[in-house]
Amino acid sequence: MARLLTDEEIAMLVQERKPLPSNWRLLLALRAKGAHEEFEIPVIGEAGHAFRLVARRNSRNPLDFSVILMFVDGDEAVRLRRNNGAHASDHANKWERDNGIAAWLIERGSFHRHLATERYQAEGYTIDGYAEPTEDYRDFRGAVDDTMRECGFTEPDGSIPQLGDGGGL
Repeated sequence: MARLLTDEEIAMLVQERKPLPSNWRLLLALRAKGAHEEFEIPVIGEAGHAFRLVARRNSRNPLDFSVILMFVDGDEAVRLRRNNGAHASDHANKWERDNGIAAWLIERGSFHRHLATERYQAEGYTIDGYAEPTEDYRDFRGAVDDTMRECGFTEPDGSIPQLGDGGGL
């Protein structure tokens, strides 16, 4: 990434209202791509920033997924938030591990949320390398709902989108 995003900029970008297009539910249709299925929805936030809501799910293991808020900064796409499912590998918060901070490991099979941080960028780690365990969702649909709710996505009428138990995913 060409420039360092501060924690304040990251928070502002995550919270920026992101009106979804009127056909957003149709755009949720998962398409096969190799060993996973995915969808992508481009959105322009109210402050004019470009974003993408990207989701990938393992074709064989429905609990192995990522739902990602991407900030499009010129030619670069930056992960600001990533809701991950219970995939088959551990996650190490590398900065915490390297600095002797306890509880740096998130064990495999744990739902967890990756958060972009200024600290990780400044120290040369992946911007969203820090993660926290979460119980805010327990499946792919819940992770999509959580991402939309927590990242400023809105229906065209301004309400908060929610998939609920209806059709789709």
